[in-house]
Amino acid sequence: MELAQIFQAIEETRFLTQLSSQERLFFVGNAAPLAYIKDFFAQHQKNNYNYYYDLSAHPVEGLKETDFSLYQGIVVVSLENEASLLATINQQLDSIVHPIVLQLFADILINLLCDRPLLKTTPQQNQKPKQSYAILTTPRSGSTYLCDLLNSTAIAGHPMEHLRLATQELARHCNFNYLKLLDNLMEYRTTSNGVFGTKLISHFLFELQRVTPDSKNLWQSIDQFILLIRKDKIAQAVSLVLAQKTEVWHLHSDAKKNSYQAQLESLKIDRSLLNDVEQKVLFIEQQEARLKKTLATHQIQPLVVVYEDILDDAPRQIDRILDFLKIARSEEQVMQITSGIKRMPSTISQKIIRQYQESKSMVHL
Repeated sequence: MELAQIFQAIEETRFLTQLSSQERLFFVGNAAPLAYIKDFFAQHQKNNYNYYYDLSAHPVEGLKETDFSLYQGIVVVSLENEASLLATINQQLDSIVHPIVLQLFADILINLLCDRPLLKTTPQQNQKPKQSYAILTTPRSGSTYLCDLLNSTAIAGHPMEHLRLATQELARHCNFNYLKLLDNLMEYRTTSNGVFGTKLISHFLFELQRVTPDSKNLWQSIDQFILLIRKDKIAQAVSLVLAQKTEVWHLHSDAKKNSYQAQLESLKIDRSLLNDVEQKVLFIEQQEARLKKTLATHQIQPLVVVYEDILDDAPRQIDRILDFLKIARSEEQVMQITSGIKRMPSTISQKIIRQYQESKSMVHL
């Protein structure tokens, strides 16, 4: 994968955008990633008081001659092995006064995702939460809606998709330890009662397992698992197709809902689109089966939650989940179970479903 593609994947977290708000940073690493960061910052900073020390052009020993009093932090930049380069830099700086030394991804990115101050080293040992859980599911299963409902209880953690594209690409190409990220999230992204929640979408999960040999630790780190399924696989597949075509994945306002409807009206229902739906149905079924097999392999009995049941009676399903997780509720506390997510059914989605079903019926005649 090209360097620009890696950084673009990471920027879904607004990582470099957030880091550009910091001034007087001393970046040290190889030419290509340093040049990318410098160009990015030039578009987001009026004045650039950073320094970019290119190790392909200057010897690492030259760091000893640097006046680091001008900088608030040293940032180690390596797409191959941050930990190795960090050790080399620390060895060179051992005998001189210098500011904090941080890894671009293993420290600063993790801090961002954990809502911690950016320019701090991440802890080597993390405190486990009192209770942790993960929602396992396939794309377009209603998981964002469920996470919104659980978050609104204020006692079920802040479940969201923490490990996704940025984590996947860093693990795949840059030797990124996503389990360290998970450990930090589990300490710093809990509700006041010590509960941590996260969401793992199947294809991201399986890619992380593929590129990380010790992925079994993921299953040992988390206490409980919830398997969210959607019964209507055709509707789920159509939702996935429409999201990919419109690049609209969730709606949070009526204004955006109107704009989304306008995008849908321009779509043409043809054989290519119906074939895409069929492929997505197969993909979802295969991913769900693989999730069930993975859970069985690790001897995990999840709580199975059905999306359609949430639509029918959300409070009852949230109660089921809280009971399963053994999360205590105060008798005085009245939970307001709400979500800002707008439902996305549309006339065109119903047309696609109907035409898809008709095409399948014709095949079986």
